[in-house]
Amino acid sequence: MEYTELSAYDVPPGEATAWIPTASPSAWSDDDRRLSHNHELHLDTAEVGAWIGSIMRLPGALDHAALNLALRAWIGRHEALRGTAEETLAGRRRRTVAPADVSVRATGLGWFDATDARSRLSDLLSDHIDPKAWPYVVFVTVADADGFTLAFGADHGVMDAYSQLLWFEEIATLYERARAGEPFAELAETAAGSHLDHAADERVTGEAMSVESESVRAWRDWLTTSDGTLRFADFPVPGITDVAASAAPLPQAGLSQWLGDHRQARVLGELCKGVGVGFQAGMMGAMAYVLRAQHGVERMRFVAPMHTRHTAEYATAVGWYVGLAPVTLDITGAETLPEVAARVQAALAESKPLVRQPFARVAELLDVDDAPHFVVTFVDTRFTPGAERWNDWQARTLRAPVRADDEVYLWLVRDRDGLNVSTRYPETVAAERVVRSLISGMSALVDEIAHPEAAELEGTA
Repeated sequence: MEYTELSAYDVPPGEATAWIPTASPSAWSDDDRRLSHNHELHLDTAEVGAWIGSIMRLPGALDHAALNLALRAWIGRHEALRGTAEETLAGRRRRTVAPADVSVRATGLGWFDATDARSRLSDLLSDHIDPKAWPYVVFVTVADADGFTLAFGADHGVMDAYSQLLWFEEIATLYERARAGEPFAELAETAAGSHLDHAADERVTGEAMSVESESVRAWRDWLTTSDGTLRFADFPVPGITDVAASAAPLPQAGLSQWLGDHRQARVLGELCKGVGVGFQAGMMGAMAYVLRAQHGVERMRFVAPMHTRHTAEYATAVGWYVGLAPVTLDITGAETLPEVAARVQAALAESKPLVRQPFARVAELLDVDDAPHFVVTFVDTRFTPGAERWNDWQARTLRAPVRADDEVYLWLVRDRDGLNVSTRYPETVAAERVVRSLISGMSALVDEIAHPEAAELEGTA
């Protein structure tokens, strides 16, 4: 599974249609459940057009009525998509709408060639996704003679990466069931929990925190720089993110590359298992190993987003179930990749308890207005429902273009096909050179592990 911008996806020419959720103003009701601190911070800082989403292709002629029903049912099944935050004199107030009161309006956009279709999809998603205005999700189709492309974009405040992955199987199944004649009431039934309940619980957790809380003290220590200011750690190679703030930051460059196939992934997994560490530690360890080999970096700090789906009811729910872990990694004296991976495992174990404490509340208590500069995420998608059909669907998760002069993000993915890394970074010559070298080095390292007899690097095992 690749995580890229829409510009990297091959959208065939065809007839484009926008599918926009609607609801009557009278259908909305006040809801006592409070927003999470994370969602509040998102509303304060997020920009219009900053969306995440997914895209896929389904075979056969587009059945407009069935797709309309499937989209309505998907929104109905996930309360995060049919709740909103209304600004009042007393603060933000939660409001919700019932599943049956959500409609989806289809609007024909016309026929577009391949380039224009992709551009039109991107423009529509950017124009319609506003963190402060419902609907928080919109859809687009491009139908051609062989099938149709279906994409959605959503505000990050109501969705995380796992929600993006779950969508493929869920929407395809709902569409199939709708074509078979199942009614809306049956399609909208779900055992998944509500992210609004999770947010309310997270709010309680956050309000119990204070500047004296252990988690807040840990974050303060991690964020404090040598001059006493609070700032997220930079990418460990100088000149990449430790730059002066710009009033008009450049668009970030992006890159997605396969590091190895499923056999190479299995060999790396066996190596990790043999020394008692998880695959996440192995992948992050490969990153750290190469950074040291290329730049002499032995100590680095980064933010590691991790899921907060800690109960079964949220396993298949749509929502923002993510916390942050501040990771400090020192690989001094760790000569081999297994030794480096063991250091990563220990660093992750030390910081993981902080994931349950909402960082937005930490930021509020410490008066932090900085954003992460170096972020490393790992996701294993192999057991996600529907993963075996992703290739047939040409499924891909998407992110909107981002402007930032001081951010490097790495998304490390293991899926059924192998290992992938997606990244975004400053659009500078220095960052381009460093990030591309890092990814090439990781690919060579994975290849060496799987083919030690042809190794070009030394000391990895």
